[in-house]
Amino acid sequence: MSLKNQWLINITMVLLSWLSLSFLGRRNIKRFLPASVLVVFLEALNVQVGKKLKWWTFYNKPNSYITGELPFNLGPFLVGSMWILKWT
Repeated sequence: MSLKNQWLINITMVLLSWLSLSFLGRRNIKRFLPASVLVVFLEALNVQVGKKLKWWTFYNKPNSYITGELPFNLGPFLVGSMWILKWT
């Protein structure tokens, strides 16, 4: 995949997930944001440890954390954890 397509997919993924927060409500966002940020922090830590200990192999390696995992962590993972906390 070209770098331009990767950036386009990353930006779209983050924007669509953040747009879904309008349906969550301001009260629920304030309530679940700290726990979701903790989940994202722990997942980012897990990614760094996993790469160092070679828990998994990437065939098409991302160039850096910012272009690879960060958009997923700040987009669907953060917003998805808020939605899951609301539903449970």
